[in-house]
Amino acid sequence: MTQGTTLADLFALAIAAETSAAEFYRGLAKKFAGYSDVAEFWERYVTDEITHARWLARLQANLSVEQLASRADPVMLENARHAASVSVEALLDQVHTLADAYEMVNDLENSETTAVFDFLISSFPTDQEVLSFLRAQLSEHVDRLVTAFPERFRDPGARLAATAQDQEVN
Repeated sequence: MTQGTTLADLFALAIAAETSAAEFYRGLAKKFAGYSDVAEFWERYVTDEITHARWLARLQANLSVEQLASRADPVMLENARHAASVSVEALLDQVHTLADAYEMVNDLENSETTAVFDFLISSFPTDQEVLSFLRAQLSEHVDRLVTAFPERFRDPGARLAATAQDQEVN
């Protein structure tokens, strides 16, 4: 089997993408530390992304060596490669206002990372209860930007006026 085409490779890429997403949200929390409610909001996403990576690692650990060596879905592999290759630093450098961050997060939460996570938890559930729980968590995670964003910044104009701190976020 060609390296980079197995289910084990897909899991590794998906876990890396979730970890990168956590770093992105950590960077947003730092950039908007002057707005404590916004920083706390981004920190919730950090926790979620770390949890997603742990769920994927657990799911992977429950699979057999044969399953992990099997050929992965090529579309999901490409999605995972793209998600894992995104530069957190480059993304954060593009964030100058809360409007920038909001738009970027909206794109991220509707991107390959979420599609790959959903594919993996749907394809290899440990049981129906776990699958239902993970799907509910994923749905709440994606919807949070719209449903739970700090109220004072729900207006696009308010987000545009909230500027990011110019500091090193690594």
